[in-house]
Amino acid sequence: MIDDVGIVSLGQDGVISKWTRNNQNHWQWAKLLDAGKEDSVCFAYQRDRIAVAFPRLGVKVWIWIKGTWQPQRSILRQNVTSIKFVEDGEALIGGTSDGVLWYCQVPNGTLRAYAFLKSKVLDLDVNAAGTHALVSQAGGRAHLVGIQQMDHKGKIEQVYATNGDVENKQGVGAVFANSCRSVLFGTIDNNLLVWDKTKGEIIYGLDHDGEQAQAIACFDKGPNAYIVTGTKSGLLCWWKPPPAD
Repeated sequence: MIDDVGIVSLGQDGVISKWTRNNQNHWQWAKLLDAGKEDSVCFAYQRDRIAVAFPRLGVKVWIWIKGTWQPQRSILRQNVTSIKFVEDGEALIGGTSDGVLWYCQVPNGTLRAYAFLKSKVLDLDVNAAGTHALVSQAGGRAHLVGIQQMDHKGKIEQVYATNGDVENKQGVGAVFANSCRSVLFGTIDNNLLVWDKTKGEIIYGLDHDGEQAQAIACFDKGPNAYIVTGTKSGLLCWWKPPPAD
């Protein structure tokens, strides 16, 4: 959530929950809304907006209006596998199981295809400026795609792959790191790879002592930049990335 005051999560039962900390540093649970019993795939949250993707129904959208979450017009795009709010919540980008990267303003925009990437989109990340998306795909590839300015919308600007040597067994999506100068994606010999965002070259690897990283979180504020990774066995690692220059 904004200012790190809490966490919003989507459960397998379709319930979207909010977890916030009280003054005693205890976590308190509250239900935001019930998205429905249909199997959901992923969701996006930004301040007063929630979107949930369903394989058969498309993407449902809710906006917080006058004290309640009110449903909006759905985006009728099936087989969506990942979604993110962009433009301060005024639009969504999404990826599909057949490799389409799309864009739609909410709640009443027109669905537009940005790129056709051939293989299933596993995950999306958007840089802090909202100009580029990282599109992670099946087969161990990730693309840097422009999503702003008319001449760059849908333009593939960089590819992160090492000729089939990159493993991505746990399905960890590519993420921006180090003030969006680096990209974390893929592993070689259980080393999580750190790439130069612009050059598309591997800078170094984060060694997890033979374990596979399956979760990544990045923190970038001012001069501070940190990476937290988690492995299947429950090991959490805190990294201070070196300068990307």
